[in-house]
Amino acid sequence: MTETSATALDDQLRTLTGLLTAGSAAERESACLRLGRIADPAEDEVKALIAPPLLALAGRERDVRVLPALVRALAATYDPRALPVLTGLARHPDAAVRRAVAESLTALETERADGPDVAALLALARDTDPEVREWAVFALGSQLTAYGPAIRAALHERLDDEDEDVVDEAVRGLARRQEGAVTELLAELLADEADDPHPVTLRAAATLGRPELLPALRESAAAQPLVTAALAACDPERREQLAVDGWQLVEALDALRPDLAAALCSERFSPNVDLLLPGAPDPARYSVPHLLQRAGADPSRAASLVDTDLPAADGNS
Repeated sequence: MTETSATALDDQLRTLTGLLTAGSAAERESACLRLGRIADPAEDEVKALIAPPLLALAGRERDVRVLPALVRALAATYDPRALPVLTGLARHPDAAVRRAVAESLTALETERADGPDVAALLALARDTDPEVREWAVFALGSQLTAYGPAIRAALHERLDDEDEDVVDEAVRGLARRQEGAVTELLAELLADEADDPHPVTLRAAATLGRPELLPALRESAAAQPLVTAALAACDPERREQLAVDGWQLVEALDALRPDLAAALCSERFSPNVDLLLPGAPDPARYSVPHLLQRAGADPSRAASLVDTDLPAADGNS
């Protein structure tokens, strides 16, 4: 950031934080919206400047026109001090406020199945407003890192929800959590979405990885990478080939560049298989399917590509 742009940002932040004390609710709401838009992509130093005046406003703001914008702006700062503010507002009588909380809590997640963020979302998953329930179920199933019996039970409970969109989110969430009991329901959802599949549905299918989903996936009219990835993840033969190619890639790299300490990694609730290289000067990570695609499905060629991308410190492979 240049000195001129930094000065302009300082001036803008000064103006907007000043508006947080305005007598007009419309001005306070606008200031929250604009501060949130600035905070979300900003560096940590900028977020740290924005959070305190928003937290101060949270201690006194009562207007339901302002609170949803305030909640979203606080979430955009990723400041852990905002978590008790949001969990407190999860019980607000206005549905728009509760919806903003359900949308925003994952930005402040504790990564604990017994955390206050999860407790608030579990309550919101039973909210009287269907949009609030939908966002809470989406967060519990498809966004949070944490998982445990209470989350699983809440998602299963929502399979009987009166609102179809809430049910769909519960199916996607349980599939993403690799709960095989929803395989048939997910296949039906994929069939319903054949003309325009939802990205979250496709990611859930890839994570669940069941061959029973292949017929519905093959009927998809969408030619997009997520469909291709889901097809590969649900095909047992392609999964087995990826596992074989992955290990051959590691063996080839161990022979070519033992200094890279190559290893395979697959995160929980993710269909991705990655190549980790903790021995590289800047620890590197590759998607194994993408790397093999670059190498024409040849693990030895893929190892050579990595060697080229990450020259040894002494210049010799």
